[in-house]
Amino acid sequence: MTYADDRVAEETGRAILAVYRAGLQVRVWPHALSGRAAARIVSGAGARARRGPRSATGVGDSPLSAIYAAVQRLNDRAGAIVVRLD
Repeated sequence: MTYADDRVAEETGRAILAVYRAGLQVRVWPHALSGRAAARIVSGAGARARRGPRSATGVGDSPLSAIYAAVQRLNDRAGAIVVRLD
């Protein structure tokens, strides 16, 4: 595992942990034919019923980009305003 691979795995773990702490579950799976990955974010088992989207799906070149795409779609559907601090 190279240093870059290690950094991507570390960032993926952080993203999954942040979503888990928000009371959501992340499911990630590969698309074998296209070499891409997909992620689905759903409400956790102990989540209270609330208004808004219950799930979102994202697709990307890697599991990390698929998670980011799913989070972005979930925020868009919920009407959240996200300010990037780049």
